[in-house]
Amino acid sequence: MDANDYQNLVEKKDLATLVGYETLRDLLLPELLGDNPDILYWAGKKLARKFNLAKDEDLPIFFHQAGWGKLERLKAHQQKQLFKVSGPIIALRLKKNAEFQLEAGFLAETIQNQLGFVAEAIIKDQDLRHGSVTILVQQDPEDPIDLALIPNKSTLHLTENEAQK
Repeated sequence: MDANDYQNLVEKKDLATLVGYETLRDLLLPELLGDNPDILYWAGKKLARKFNLAKDEDLPIFFHQAGWGKLERLKAHQQKQLFKVSGPIIALRLKKNAEFQLEAGFLAETIQNQLGFVAEAIIKDQDLRHGSVTILVQQDPEDPIDLALIPNKSTLHLTENEAQK
């Protein structure tokens, strides 16, 4: 998917789109996947390959535009990054015992591709009272990814698009 396709999707987002998204995401997918939410993690990684974000600063913008909530980095160390996803949609989804593996997989793959080292993510905490989910992403500086295996795709520059508005 290129930047134009992405921009077209963002511009057409409305309430019906969000209702449709939530219906598929939290009602249909759990029925289809049964007791295997890990598939969503791998789906998130696949999405991150399709939406190849150019910069670290593009992550919160993407999360907002995708309707995934407000993404904040709480801590960043050499090998670990801790993120919080919050907002009304997260609070609502937490009440339904929703899975957040898609977001975790997306974060892991995006950070892996941006930094060049294998990265994985786990859901660290789900705070129903504050309507937030904490995701820990860990990268392994001893395990670089083979850049030849990543398809040469154009990157999305969301921060530049936001600055132009």
